[in-house]
Amino acid sequence: MPLPLARECLPLLEGGRVLLGLSGGRDSVALLHVLAELGVDLCACHVNHGIRGAEADADAAFCAELCARLGVPFYCESADVPALARRCRVSLETAGRAVRRRVLAEQARARGCASVALAHHADDQAETALFRLARGSAGWRGMLLLRRERGLWWLRPLLGCRRAELTAWLTARGLRGREDATNAQDDAARNRLRHDVLPRLSAALGRDAVPLIARSARLQAEGAQALAEALAALPLEDPQGRLYLPFLAGRSVAFRKAVLHDYVTRRGVPEVSEKMVLALEAMLDPQAQAHALCLPGGWTARRRHRRLELLPPAGALAVGSEDDGLREPRDLSGAEFPEADGQEAPGSERGSWGSRRPGGAA
Repeated sequence: MPLPLARECLPLLEGGRVLLGLSGGRDSVALLHVLAELGVDLCACHVNHGIRGAEADADAAFCAELCARLGVPFYCESADVPALARRCRVSLETAGRAVRRRVLAEQARARGCASVALAHHADDQAETALFRLARGSAGWRGMLLLRRERGLWWLRPLLGCRRAELTAWLTARGLRGREDATNAQDDAARNRLRHDVLPRLSAALGRDAVPLIARSARLQAEGAQALAEALAALPLEDPQGRLYLPFLAGRSVAFRKAVLHDYVTRRGVPEVSEKMVLALEAMLDPQAQAHALCLPGGWTARRRHRRLELLPPAGALAVGSEDDGLREPRDLSGAEFPEADGQEAPGSERGSWGSRRPGGAA
């Protein structure tokens, strides 16, 4: 029985060359075989994060051998993710995601691909939603089936499939993927969500919680995408890409927070939180004492002349997207990450900004 791919992704899979992000795990291995069997014009890329030593090298060799057997062009790049995380003062997970996205974007453009396919599935969606909810800043927002960023489509054709479904599909065909030993350890929050929290939640509900959470996450992601498209139609920025503050004067705190969150996220600032957004929102008051704010990843926010601008670290090149957001010197990371395409008044008085406290309007 074939794996059901999301129908929204099919025209893009059939309409141009596709680069697959191939980790070597069961999910990406399953997607590789499905796309190859469908005759998709396909190539694959593996990223060695420089974290797991010989195991990571074995993953890369496994991917290369698998693609050679299937006749799929294969490309591999290595990066020092721990060093990047230290320099940009972000987590290994954030740095690794940023590197993967940059490498995949670069390889897709270099190989003439119109789309990048990722192998996230419904269980990943549920875990991501719970993890973001527990952070207290991103709500239930999940991953989108498809998104266009800087001329590339990013697809998740397996987002409606379950992990067990993928495992059974591979087993029935005598196929296997590489196992990352760290996925079985409960010292990481995401693994505890997978191994403990989700099973207990399902037991408490008396039904499988994963599809319920995945659906909520999808709806939240679609709502966030709709909001971003609506904000893109407003005259919020000047020609230099700086936020025009008079347009926000007199608006609700909720509106200003939404604009600021969208602005810093699109620019590539990593690890955006409500605390960060509230600190930025406090700077909007013309009489506020703070005119600059240090942000994660070496970014700086600065208010001057009724504008708010974001400054990258000196001498750095943008490699962030609205999901990843890092800045890193050219000698390590190379070119830019994808950022979202556009597809998908007098100064204010002091009193017009109101008060801002965590727990207020959101």
